[in-house]
Amino acid sequence: MPNPSVRLFDTHAHFFTNDYGRFPVDLTGAREGEDALRQRIESDPATDERIFALWDANGVTGGAAVQYNTVYKTDNRYTCWVADVHHNRVSGVLILNAADPATPATLSALAERHNISGLRLFGYPDDAGNYPWLDSSDALRTWDVAAMHKLTMVIMYAPGRPSSAALGRVVALAKRYPQTTIALDHCGWPSAENGIDGTIGEEHLALVDIPNIHFKFTQINLNRFAETGIDAAQFVRKMVDTYGAGRLMWGSDYGNTKLAYEEMVRQAIDATRLLSDADRDRVLHGNGSALFVDRL
Repeated sequence: MPNPSVRLFDTHAHFFTNDYGRFPVDLTGAREGEDALRQRIESDPATDERIFALWDANGVTGGAAVQYNTVYKTDNRYTCWVADVHHNRVSGVLILNAADPATPATLSALAERHNISGLRLFGYPDDAGNYPWLDSSDALRTWDVAAMHKLTMVIMYAPGRPSSAALGRVVALAKRYPQTTIALDHCGWPSAENGIDGTIGEEHLALVDIPNIHFKFTQINLNRFAETGIDAAQFVRKMVDTYGAGRLMWGSDYGNTKLAYEEMVRQAIDATRLLSDADRDRVLHGNGSALFVDRL
């Protein structure tokens, strides 16, 4: 049962539907296999109705609909539909290809017409280990548009380990766009292999004095910590001590991580047990709800 004294705001929920006629899917490259993913969509779709019922049962006041690349790639129609129809409960975080010259105009049109609060950039390093999709000339035009519309920029770089090459570019972008909040998915991949003292390494310490870089801890982080014996509550305490309570927020990764939602909420609440009530409320609710707000 949810703790009635704890409010939550889910900054990382993936919505998808098996209504293929209205919202076609593109399952190419799915890690679990295209057939398995299609079966999951058919039997257990993460629809608006399903997710809102889970939120209601677990003390979640609202959240962000984060475009699910695995199912829709850069076709944001379902995310926009959910965010528009339920704008009092959820806003949309899109995925677009920042290296596409057409993206700035596409983003501007979507931001003007829909309840969009953020843009998520996702990608791998090139052969040299760099991340030019973050700050190429085309990408910078996209950042300009996002800044104009006051969107939060959500960054997920792969693979899932700390990278000074990626985070160095993020620092430069944060300085170039000081009024834009940058939210690092999965906290920018803190280490989970070297104990609690190794979770925040040199790559992450370089972000301490960059106030517009924020961190989203998710069930992916909590699962990794459980596998390696790290107490998630000590990690959250360490993050708050390092960056301040105003720069950390929670997101479930529901729709992607296969775990019962009530268990995700239980673990999130437990991970904040070493915080004051005020800081817990900021991390689990206030920070996310301030960024991913209704724009209609």
